[in-house]
Amino acid sequence: MADARVDLRSDTFTVPDGGMRRAMAEAEVGDDVWGEDPTVRRLEETIAARLGTVAAQTRPGDEVISDFEGHLVVYEVAGGAVVAGVQLRGVDSPGGVPSGAAVEAAVRPPNIHHPRSRLLALENTHNRRGGLAVAADAVAEAAEAAHRHGVLVHCDGARLFNASVALDCPPATLVEHCDTVSVCFSKGLGAPVGSALAGDAGTIEEARRWRKRL
Repeated sequence: MADARVDLRSDTFTVPDGGMRRAMAEAEVGDDVWGEDPTVRRLEETIAARLGTVAAQTRPGDEVISDFEGHLVVYEVAGGAVVAGVQLRGVDSPGGVPSGAAVEAAVRPPNIHHPRSRLLALENTHNRRGGLAVAADAVAEAAEAAHRHGVLVHCDGARLFNASVALDCPPATLVEHCDTVSVCFSKGLGAPVGSALAGDAGTIEEARRWRKRL
């Protein structure tokens, strides 16, 4: 008899079902580094179509603005500082994303003594805000404030498709004001591993180089 228990510790505890395993076994494969894996290419095209077309984003010494409770601030063992050499600036965002006014207040003035505000990092859904699904207008308000100051916007969309279902809103609408978006395949979908980054062609080319480097 099958075990009907559901493990709610995390949606990363999902595992591939029989159909997924058969699809993996039967998938066309190639060398992705050379751009010759047809299955990966179809996946990339699907993600681009779902999210819409949305340099490296930061340089060492830059500052990333994010919610105090955001994933980048709380988790990832200071990866932003260690890998990218950036400083994180936390702002209180009880609504899941900072308000436009909060973004304006967080952007550093052009003073040589300050790091440059370079990126606003958002999260949808927001893990440490109770799994909050953030509405498109709230994302737009924050992103437009950032863009007025030349600050780029990234959406951590590990659970973006959950937000899309909860809000009955296309994922592309939720991220239309973001410059880059990442999505995760292991959360709730049963995929053993995997994520994707959506952005313009130049950003993706740079991301491929960083993927190879890391």
